[in-house]
Amino acid sequence: MPNYGATGFSRFRDAVDGDLPDPTMGKDVILAACDGNYFNLFSVDLILSMERLGVRQSLHIHLLEPPQSVIAAAEKLRASLKWVRLTVTIDRCELAAGLRHRQVYYTAARFLLAPLILDRGIERLLVIDVDAVMNKSPWDMFTSASRLCDGGFIFRPEKKRPWYRVLASAVFYSADAGSRRLASAIARSLASTLRLKPSYHVDQLIPYYACSFAPDYNEAFEVFDMPPDVMGYNYEAEASFWTVKGKSDIEKFVSEKKALLDI
Repeated sequence: MPNYGATGFSRFRDAVDGDLPDPTMGKDVILAACDGNYFNLFSVDLILSMERLGVRQSLHIHLLEPPQSVIAAAEKLRASLKWVRLTVTIDRCELAAGLRHRQVYYTAARFLLAPLILDRGIERLLVIDVDAVMNKSPWDMFTSASRLCDGGFIFRPEKKRPWYRVLASAVFYSADAGSRRLASAIARSLASTLRLKPSYHVDQLIPYYACSFAPDYNEAFEVFDMPPDVMGYNYEAEASFWTVKGKSDIEKFVSEKKALLDI
């Protein structure tokens, strides 16, 4: 159903301002989303961890209802960067209206934005959690075959509950037509589901069901398991990103982040 969720997705698109990534400045883009509080707590250090590597990287931050002070801080930081090509969009969060927990929308927003970035002509898009720092560039971990798949996910089939069977901390899309269809389908499904005012996070549930049902409609549908070294939950030297496992591990994450950034 090509128009499924189209109305909700249009509402999302119309509530977004700012600049999307320009493919002439880099064909590979990392995408994360955060509110103003998480921008200060996590996003700044994510940006600085990428800058310290001294290699060209394109990063897009999708800001959720940010105060003007955060918008100004993002612009100031962008002007100071030498290696990171930073683009920023601002989301008025129209689809969060009526939600008991706005975090339900916040965790889904980056997947709503993903197809708009792919429409710009980006070749590879890696969608990550913002509470991470880059230890090394991830792009060499993705083979040429990954571009021919519909997407890459962290699958956890051993989990009993469906909302745990895909971990949303890293998702890969490409310019492949099938991948763009999947990104669009997930975004439209999220937009439609948010109209039901869910009280639980849907950013892992929707991708799981999308990947589960897609083969019934498309025999050529193919996804791959995210390379294990993309996300490091135990601060492995070979991991591209270090990320926090949960609130109980935040002190360890802060300590490792400070050591990485030498602050």
